[in-house]
Amino acid sequence: MAVQGPDRRGGAQGGRRWRGVLVAVLVGLGGLAAVATAIGLLRTGEERAALRLLNSDQPEERQRGAWLAARPRMPRTHAELVRRLSRRQEVDLNVREACVYALGRSGSPQFFDVLAAVVQADEEGYVRQAAWIAAARVDRGRLPDLVATAPLRDEAWDQLGQAAAWLETGDLRGVDDLLHWAAAGEPEQRRVASLALYRGVAPLLEALGRWPIQSSVCEGEPWPPELVAEVRRRVAPLDLRAIVDEMRPYLARATELRRDVARITTVRDRLARFLRRS
Repeated sequence: MAVQGPDRRGGAQGGRRWRGVLVAVLVGLGGLAAVATAIGLLRTGEERAALRLLNSDQPEERQRGAWLAARPRMPRTHAELVRRLSRRQEVDLNVREACVYALGRSGSPQFFDVLAAVVQADEEGYVRQAAWIAAARVDRGRLPDLVATAPLRDEAWDQLGQAAAWLETGDLRGVDDLLHWAAAGEPEQRRVASLALYRGVAPLLEALGRWPIQSSVCEGEPWPPELVAEVRRRVAPLDLRAIVDEMRPYLARATELRRDVARITTVRDRLARFLRRS
């Protein structure tokens, strides 16, 4: 009997501990549900705001509406973007560029045909290059067929678009074109080419210890001609395709990590905005 008492007390204490753990878990699940509900409400609010902006008379506001839709799971807004692009209703080239960018960031292969039609038919090279990249983002497997069938209507913009699209898929065949237009293009072409190089080539050179450490550039800035020339010199002796093939598993894991960090940051920021409004 002397042994049974402590056992019963231990069992009671253990039961209380487990009940406490269960309560904590349930509270935690309730908290997660509340967070999920808050995020859902926020997404709904953002979609309404995007649709409202897209129907504005002001192109700057329509552009902002498209940017707001540059994320997954906004079906009504994405349908509106498709309608505007498919029927050529949108006359402003910056808004059309923002629309194709948003569809590319949706990650939905269903939009590939819409983006391919923009590549084939839009009159503005700036919009076409964005559509090349967006098409590669939503369905990289269909990019070779698009390259084979789409005409190069503008040497600079279509070369830029194709090269950057290949780079989105991990294919470096367009690096020479990007380096050329980063140095010789018009200001906006230089910016677009530099951005693609910053995202696709600079990380490789950094991983190999061949990035010029004395150079300091930010994402979205045109590269100075001397940096383009130095990168060209450092890339020339490298078999970049073989290097990418060898590093692909590590690059894929690094990409997933960056995406996870971006998702967490997005959820945190959106939840913070929701809580400030409530």
